[in-house]
Amino acid sequence: MATFKSLKISGKYKSAIELWFLIITLSGSLQNIAAQSKHVLISDTLDPKSIVNKTIEIREIQVTGNLKEANIKAGSTGINVDVEQLKQLPKFAGESDPYKALQYMGGVSQAGEANSGLYVRGGNNDQNLILLNGTLIQNPTHVLGMFSVFNPDLIDQMRFIKSGMPAEYGGRLSSIVDITTINRIPEKIKIKGSIGLISSRLSTQIPLNSRFSVYASLRGSYISSIILPTLSLLGIDSALTQNSYEFWDANAGFIYNLAPRTKLTGHIYTGKDELKIQEIKKYEINGNSTFWQNTAVGLQLNHIFNDDWSMNHQLNYSKFYIQSTFDWYNSLQDVRSQFDNINYKADFFHIAGNHQFKFGTEMSYNAAIPHFLHNDSILAVEVNNKHNTIHSTQLSVYFRDEWTKNNWQFNIGVRANLYAHIGPYTNFQEAGNVIYKNNSIIKTYSGVEPRFYSRYLLNGQSSLKLSATRHIQYLNQIPVFSFGIPTDLQIPASLFVKPQGSWHLSGGYFHNFSNNSWEFSTEIYYKTLENQLEFKNGIAETFTNNMIEKNLLVGKGWNYGTEWKLSKHMGKFTGWISYNLAWSYRQFDQINAGIPFLARNDRRHDVSVIGMYEFNNRWSFSAVFVYASGSRLNLPLSWYYIDGNYVMEYGKYNAFEMPAYHRLDISANYKLKKKKGIDSEINFSIYNLYNRANPFQVYFSSKNLTMKMQYLLPVIPSVSWTFSL
Repeated sequence: MATFKSLKISGKYKSAIELWFLIITLSGSLQNIAAQSKHVLISDTLDPKSIVNKTIEIREIQVTGNLKEANIKAGSTGINVDVEQLKQLPKFAGESDPYKALQYMGGVSQAGEANSGLYVRGGNNDQNLILLNGTLIQNPTHVLGMFSVFNPDLIDQMRFIKSGMPAEYGGRLSSIVDITTINRIPEKIKIKGSIGLISSRLSTQIPLNSRFSVYASLRGSYISSIILPTLSLLGIDSALTQNSYEFWDANAGFIYNLAPRTKLTGHIYTGKDELKIQEIKKYEINGNSTFWQNTAVGLQLNHIFNDDWSMNHQLNYSKFYIQSTFDWYNSLQDVRSQFDNINYKADFFHIAGNHQFKFGTEMSYNAAIPHFLHNDSILAVEVNNKHNTIHSTQLSVYFRDEWTKNNWQFNIGVRANLYAHIGPYTNFQEAGNVIYKNNSIIKTYSGVEPRFYSRYLLNGQSSLKLSATRHIQYLNQIPVFSFGIPTDLQIPASLFVKPQGSWHLSGGYFHNFSNNSWEFSTEIYYKTLENQLEFKNGIAETFTNNMIEKNLLVGKGWNYGTEWKLSKHMGKFTGWISYNLAWSYRQFDQINAGIPFLARNDRRHDVSVIGMYEFNNRWSFSAVFVYASGSRLNLPLSWYYIDGNYVMEYGKYNAFEMPAYHRLDISANYKLKKKKGIDSEINFSIYNLYNRANPFQVYFSSKNLTMKMQYLLPVIPSVSWTFSL
């Protein structure tokens, strides 16, 4: 980013004319020139006698852009995702979602129907660090994963890191998604919005003066009141029409330039989902009613001391809460889970010659309720409503140095952690409970995470990249059900649960050609996984055990694969093709006789084909085709009827593969003529164009002893109107 301050233009102009004119000549490597000033041409003349001396001072101008060779020269800080480009992809029910589009970026497996989870290089969904302005987002999905919690009108930058993670990031094994909202003060009031068939949104930015501005947004759905009755009238037979889904979210924030080199920003997010599913046949569950809520609040203070020193402070709070009520074997169950996080982080950045140093510290406090159950009747098994809230604290310090010498770039760093499970806590035992007092230290864990990344420029169009990094994760989520409701139990490292660990090795070749209009890359990777968790017993044990952390199996895993990507980002037609070939294994002594087995999220082949075409100034078109091998399932091979009971016989664990997942989405945008200062466009889109019946569930029915599939999303056409002024 280049910044021009107090730019003065001298020339000879007619004294009666208030005119200023600015010409900026930049290389093709910069784009998106944003000037906070008005251009007004009062008259035009060729008379040289009309020119007089005139000096005019204008406001600051910021010039931002991306290097053409960004993919070749990009360092360990990952890639800055082109948010505006992702907004051009086909919209689901008229809603653009750059976060969900990360599934098409390569190295990320398709999550499946109604799921916007990220499964990066064989990792689980909870192994991704999702940040909104530095605040942890525990569950980033709305309505069975159809949408993410991030309002696209507020996203300013989105960084995605899947390998070579620098030392300033920690706490997760697979990837980093770092999203920041708008952080510049606009010159005038801005309003953006969209009206669609499923949801609508509205956002605004209001400058109160040259140093202070506020922004806010509101988004909500009306799926149950409009779209589901319409699908029923059209005769579409889908599980979607039997259920109800609604969501809303809101954002607010401010930007305050305390001084020319000091900025204070604040942000608050809250959102809620409500879901009702009439029947979950696989688990004999009826009348499910679930709601979940995210809350995120953060403050950031950034100060630039001089050209060589700067610092950033963050104070954040986040909360995720879920409550699910359902009828299980004629017994009304009420399951609740909650996770709270308070985090403070201080970063310092220093440039010394050819070296860029970054160091800092991070402190956090967490409170997790893995399981909280009420019931209104007596089951065949005894329900114990006693439970623990797991409290923990963590202190991390990090240091990294990045420098470039000739064709080489290196980023070497280290991150050190000290984690403690603290009281109050009760270790429930038959012989007598062990009670730990408030703030007492129950169990500690520590770890060191070395990070190494290097890049070598072969020439102006090609580079090689290599990384080796160590990661430790103290916060875990384990899914209770294998469907889209986020009924994941929050189980941090504690007295009976060790932290996860991973070594991640990655290497790749990157090449640009045809004057940098085409990009090609291929990467290989290998990841080890330590202390992976699975439930020891079935759903009954999960719902009735007052110490979930004692009902876990501990194993290990490893993932490896290769990724290929070819993209075109210049011209009327742009897009990319990505292909992943991957293997994901797990090994538990108590599962599959200790023999390694394929993980649930193992998908051998994953293909994404994206195309965008700008026909003219009015019309643009886009399409997305995705294909992925089916995920793994553990189903019985045969069953027997013995003494009035059905006995299931299983073969190798996760030996079954779901049918392949594939679909085609198309979209057309038409820009309307500007009227009364309003820019707007109409979007026409079709989700799942050829009505592919992608399975939402595959399960064994104990009632009629058959395998069954449940489908969710049929072909869904939509139209929406997006506007800004």
